[in-house]
Amino acid sequence: MVVHNPNNWHWVDKNCLPWTKDYFETEIKNTNFKNDDYEFIISNIDSITGDCDVTQRKGKVLCIYDMRLQLKISGTTKDDKTVSGTITVPEFIHDQDEDEYVFEINSDDLIPEIKKHLIPVLKVKLMKFQNDLISAHAQDVQHGSATNSTTN
Repeated sequence: MVVHNPNNWHWVDKNCLPWTKDYFETEIKNTNFKNDDYEFIISNIDSITGDCDVTQRKGKVLCIYDMRLQLKISGTTKDDKTVSGTITVPEFIHDQDEDEYVFEINSDDLIPEIKKHLIPVLKVKLMKFQNDLISAHAQDVQHGSATNSTTN
């Protein structure tokens, strides 16, 4: 019997950056906030760079990511004034707490309102990312006993 990775002991990695880009297109793009005074929306995912891996070692699945996110925002005010700009998250890291996120907002106007209204909605979605990432890829880095061994 040849055992290639008994009990999922050895380190196995999967690059998930392509999946992450698709995930952000479906889960983060179009995130919005609307009330009587403002409407803000993440209208595009401008860039996602860095590393994003799901890995397993000693039978435990975890993810390691360190990415830079740039998101395009647009919106309007109750006076029909248009708003545009970007939100950059310079470090989106696997071991960050929600209160450690840094959001750099570059906009022609209404930065305090964007921080107050859109950022909390965005944070909730960013906090889901890690669980969704692991759920989507855990089976790809762990091998069942049928695939771990072959008989000669």
